[in-house]
Parts: sequence; structure tokens; C-alpha cells
Amino acid sequence: MASAIFPLSDLVTVSLSATPVLPQTPNQSTILLVTQDNIPSGWSAGQVFAIYTSLGAVGTDFGVDSNTYAIAESAFAQQPNFLGVSGGYLVILPRLQSPSLESIQAAVVRAQGLVSFFGVLCDQEPADIGQTALLALCTYIQSQNLMFFITSSNANDVNSGGLLDLIRQASDENTRYAYYGTALKNGAGAQQTQIFAAAYAARLLSVNFTAAGSTLTMQGKQLSGIGADNTLTDTIVTAAQAAGASVYANFSSYVCLYESGANNWSDQIQNQLWLAMALQTQGFDTIVGQANKLPFTENGMNTLKAALAITMAQSVFNGFIAPGAWPAGSNTFGQQAVFLQNISNIGYYIYSAPVSGLTQAQLQTRTAPAIQIACLSAGAIHKAAIQVTVALG
Repeated sequence: MASAIFPLSDLVTVSLSATPVLPQTPNQSTILLVTQDNIPSGWSAGQVFAIYTSLGAVGTDFGVDSNTYAIAESAFAQQPNFLGVSGGYLVILPRLQSPSLESIQAAVVRAQGLVSFFGVLCDQEPADIGQTALLALCTYIQSQNLMFFITSSNANDVNSGGLLDLIRQASDENTRYAYYGTALKNGAGAQQTQIFAAAYAARLLSVNFTAAGSTLTMQGKQLSGIGADNTLTDTIVTAAQAAGASVYANFSSYVCLYESGANNWSDQIQNQLWLAMALQTQGFDTIVGQANKLPFTENGMNTLKAALAITMAQSVFNGFIAPGAWPAGSNTFGQQAVFLQNISNIGYYIYSAPVSGLTQAQLQTRTAPAIQIACLSAGAIHKAAIQVTVALG
């Protein structure tokens, strides 16, 4: 008679749990185009937006003579391109037509509940949107950590107190604006200046932050399909520089973007938003991704700071942050000698006050002591002065 076979589980039990899927840093190579064109007849019932990665699909849905197609064509034409980054895409959202035409801001708010995006385009000029609505939209974009791109063909908009200059005065740095006065394309009864905005957005948002030296500056960049703005004068360029507006100028037959930092630099805004979102995501994933918990101890804090250091190291790798000398007279924290050494050697410094210094009441809130990070932006060289001394021989 065979002996009984007993299961291993009588002595050893095993339980399996799936690794949780933690949030990823939001993809900055995603653009929303808010359009006045009607919802395509080919969309399914109830469909209010569509995601595109090819121009042909846009033409099928909206028609090749539409403003929507012209703007998408410009975005897709840029090289490098936002579609070249993993997960990059264009979202097109037609504005509601009744009971009255939906505002661009309302359309953006509606889209946020439907699909993820970072850049925002529209098919209207600043004057068509109106001063009140435009400034409210820019303020909203700023509050949502998005970026809005718009172009004006009216030179008065870059003058002091003009529509674009008012954006600068409001410190709405996430709105990137340009002056471009030359007609870009005939069709749809419009000058279609937002073709320029689409080209600019697609080029800027082509950055792959996981790649080495991938961060960029828009100064001197060329835009595919865009010719030099032949309406530029010294007066317009001077006003645009003061207002923080980009222009597309001819420098000795080399046509490229001429930027202004009056409303900060486009790449600086983009990079700062990426870093903030990446640190936030890394911190969240570290806290909630533990199998049991992240202990409220110095070791636990070191684990959290080490995770944040991964993101900071990535910011050095992609070229946003660089080692260097901390500006004289600027504040420091933690141990000053360690602070300055870290900035000099690796470009950043991470510090938190000791857990042992917290009160019992503070410990009971389970809120970690503030983590302070200092870093040096690598910036970009935009201009140079060259002095030559020639000795007579």
C-alpha cells in the first residue's frame, strides 16, 4: 500500500503579490490643439477628441484645407519632433459650438478630464481671443503647470502695454508667444499665424529628458516650413525683445529664431516644469511603492533623498543642471562647506533637517521634514563679444 503524499503547504505557504504600477513623470511631448473646426462627421457618436500621430489621419478627419490640418501639418513637419519622443502625440479637441462658441479656457478645462497633455495650441490670434479672455487663459495655464503657445501678426501686440507685453507683465511665463507678420499659408480665410506657434511648440517639446545632453535652447533654431518674417524692422525687434516675444529673423541669410528672456527663456520654463514633475513623481513612488512602509527614521529619509538624487542626476545627464560655483551672496542651507562642495562637484545638493529634531506632535503627523534641494542651471550661451588684438610685426 502506497504511503500518503502530503502537500508542502502543510509546512510552507507562499503568497504572491503583483508589483504595483506606479505613476510615471507626465509626458511633456504631448500637445492639445483646441480648434474652432466642427467635430468631424467620421467620429463615433459622443466622441469629443482624437489623438493623432500622423498627418494623413488629420486630413481625413478635418480636411486638407482646414485650419486644423494646416496647424497639425506644421507641428508634424519639425525635426527633431515631439512625436519622436516615446509616447508623443497630438490631441485635437473641437470647441463646443452651442449655445455659443466655447472659450479656449473652457475647452482646455474640459480636455483635462479626458486626456493627458502638456502643450496647448489654438487657432486664433490674441486679438481674436480678446484681452480679458487671453490673460485669463494664460493665468490658468500658469496655475496648471502647462505651456501655451500663441503667435500674433499684429506688431502693436509687442509694444509696451500690447497684448503680448501684458502677458509678460502678468509674469505668466508658461505662455510662450511670438510675433510673425508674414502670411504663412492661404486657405480657410485666415492668415493662420498659429502655424508658427505649432512649429515652435513641436520643436521645443521634442526633448527626451532621459537622453544625454537632450535639453535645448530655442535661440538660433530653424523651423521647418517657415520662412523669414519679412515684416521685421529694428523697431519691431526691439519692442519684441522688451516684451519677451520670439521673432523669426534673417541673420546674414541664416533664418532662425531670435529669442528674448524678458518673460524668461522657453527652455528654462520647460526644464523647470519637468524637474518639478519628475521630483514629485519620484517622491510619491518612493513613499507608496514600499512593500510595507518607508520608516520615519533617518534611514527612511536617506532612502527618500537617494531616490530624489536619481532625478537630480538625470537633470545633470540631460544637460539642464551642471556643476559650478554657487553665486556669491546667495543663500545656502545645511552645512555650507558640504553644500558648496556638492554644487561644485555634481551640480546639486539635497538636505533635510534631522528626524531627531522633530517634536512628538510633528512625528505624529507623519510628514517628513522639509527636503531642500539646490542646483545650478547650465543655461545656454546666446551671445558673445569677441575682442581681437593684433600686434604689428
